[in-house]
Amino acid sequence: MVSIVLGAWLSWTILGKRLRRYTIAADNSLTMCEFLENRNGAHSFRRGSPILHHNLHQLRAGWRVQAFGVHLRAGHQHRNIVDPGGGGLLHLYRGLLAVSRTDVFQALLMLAAFAIIPLALLFVVEHPFQGMGLDAGESTSAFISPFSGAKGNAVSWVFILGSPGWGLAALGSLRVLQRFMAVESEEKIPASRNIGALWFLLMFSFGLLLGWLARPAITEVGMLDAVSDPELVYIVVSEIFFHPVVAGLLLAGVIAAVMSTADSQLLLGSAVATDDLPALRRLTYSLETWSRVWLSRLMLVLIGCVAAVISLYQPDSIFELVTYAWAGMGSAFGPCIILALYWRRFNFWGAVASIVTGAAVASIWGFWSGGPGGVWDIMPASPGFAASAVAGVLVTLLAPPPSREAVALFDQVNPAGSPLPVKLQSEF
Repeated sequence: MVSIVLGAWLSWTILGKRLRRYTIAADNSLTMCEFLENRNGAHSFRRGSPILHHNLHQLRAGWRVQAFGVHLRAGHQHRNIVDPGGGGLLHLYRGLLAVSRTDVFQALLMLAAFAIIPLALLFVVEHPFQGMGLDAGESTSAFISPFSGAKGNAVSWVFILGSPGWGLAALGSLRVLQRFMAVESEEKIPASRNIGALWFLLMFSFGLLLGWLARPAITEVGMLDAVSDPELVYIVVSEIFFHPVVAGLLLAGVIAAVMSTADSQLLLGSAVATDDLPALRRLTYSLETWSRVWLSRLMLVLIGCVAAVISLYQPDSIFELVTYAWAGMGSAFGPCIILALYWRRFNFWGAVASIVTGAAVASIWGFWSGGPGGVWDIMPASPGFAASAVAGVLVTLLAPPPSREAVALFDQVNPAGSPLPVKLQSEF
C-alpha cells in the first residue's frame, strides 16, 4: 500500500512535466512506442519487442485483471448478468476525453463504495474488532500487524525486497503515462498528482479497513468457512449486510473498477495496434482522418473481444494477474522512460535492451516460484526493474552515441538554465 501510493506520487513528480513536454516536441507522439521512436530517431523501433510485450500484457491481464467482476460473480452463477456490463459498455466509449471524464465518475463511485462498507460494518457488527487484538482481554493479533504474517511469523526478506516493486512499476504503467502526455497544461500536473495520490491513499486505506473488519463480521454470522476465496469478500459482505438495493449500488463499484482501467487499456491498445504495428501502420497513414478513426475503433472492438474470451477461460487469481501485468509493464518501460527523459546519451539500443530485459526478467520471474530462500517469490517488478535499468545503461555506453537530431531534440526540451520554449507550450 505504501509503495504504490509513493510510486504514484513519484511518477507524477519525476515524469509528468518532462514527459508531456518531450512528447509534444517529439512530433506530438500519441503512444509511448512512438515517442521512443521519435526521441531516438529510429524508424524501426515500433517493430520490436515493445508492441509485442505491451499487447501481451493487455490481452492476458489488462482486461481480465480489471474484469474481475465477471469471475467473482461467475462463482455465484451470475456470469451472464455482469459480463455485458464489462465488455459491452466499454465499446461505446468515444476516445480519450470520454475515458478521462468517465474515470472521474468511476473513481468517485469506487471510493464511495469502499468507504461505505467498512464504515457501516463498524456499526452493524456487534464486535467489529473481535480476534484482532483490539478488544478487552485479547492479546495483540498478527492479523493487523504489517510486520508479521497471519500466523505471527516475521515478514520475510522476500516480501521486503518485493514490496518496492509495486511502486517502481507505477513509473512504467503506460495507461498512467498516457495521462501525463495528455494533461491540459504543465501547471495542472502538481494538483493532478496530489489528487491522484490522495485517491490512492483513501482507496487502499478503506480497502485495508474492509479486510480487517470483514473477517470478524463474517465470523459473527457463521459464514467464514463458506468464503474460500478472499477475492469474494467484498461481494459476500455486500450481499450479507446490506439491503439488495444498496448491495446493487455497492456492486456497481466493482463494475466501476472494471471499466476505469479496462477502458484505458482498450483505448491504448487500439492506438498502439493502429499506429505501431508495421502492417496496420502503413494502412493507417494511407487513409483519411475519419477512416483512421474508424480503423482505430475497429481494433478496439477486436482487442476487447479477444481479451474477453481469454479472461473467461484462464483460471488465474486476480492478484496473480495484477502482479504479472503490473510487474511486466512497469519493468519493461519504467527504466527506459526515465533514461529517455533524463539522460542525454541514451540511445536506441539502450532503449531496446532496457525494454527486452525488463520484460523478460519480470515474465520469467512471474512464472516461477520457490527457489533458494523463496527467491522466485519476490514481486517480479523489483528484479525486473533493476535488470532493465542496468541493461539500458550498459548497452547505451557500449553502443554508438545517439544521432545529432536526437541530441538536439533533448537539448531543445531540456535547455539548461533557460525557460521552456514557447512553442512547446502549444496544446495537442
